[in-house]
Amino acid sequence: MFRLIESIRLEDGECFNLHYHQQRMDESVLLLTGMQNRIRLTSFLQKQNLPVTGKFKCRIVYSETGVIEMGFTPYETRTINSLKIIHDNAIDYSFKFTDRAALNNLFAQRNDCDDILIVKNGLVTDASYSNVVFYDGLRWLTPAQPLLKGTMRQCLLDNGVIVEDAIRAEQIPLFKKVRLINALLGFEGLELSVSQIVF
Repeated sequence: MFRLIESIRLEDGECFNLHYHQQRMDESVLLLTGMQNRIRLTSFLQKQNLPVTGKFKCRIVYSETGVIEMGFTPYETRTINSLKIIHDNAIDYSFKFTDRAALNNLFAQRNDCDDILIVKNGLVTDASYSNVVFYDGLRWLTPAQPLLKGTMRQCLLDNGVIVEDAIRAEQIPLFKKVRLINALLGFEGLELSVSQIVF
């Protein structure tokens, strides 16, 4: 039995982007088992005693049999002032498994930096807990081959806010800035100059 996670933004009693979380859960269960996902997020969450004030990470652990556990954690954005480039051509995190050992091993190599930027086969993928988008002065571009296709990334793509492109590590200095995006951070969460990326 696999164990997968969905981390959902819960703010002032409202759960955000449930359509995209449901979509990823459905696809994950289908691809891993060939079965239909039994969990209907909206109805499941309506039965829970949700906090109604403040911003929380709603963490749902699930498998093909249903929800295994759920919890709420008050959410505060981390301070990130630097990203360390880490190369790993073997890493695979195409499903949001609870087992993050491979990512944690890379994160441990960040030295004095706050987070990492993972490069696989020469292509930029993700940070440790987020997708990334780069600004070239006209457009926001996100790597076409991320390790994990995040829900916020998909929402921004569907709404034309960002576009996909293959981004090689050596192209990073050509951009002006980078943002870290995920379900909790949103699009405006964390922004750095590309000069804050350490090679």
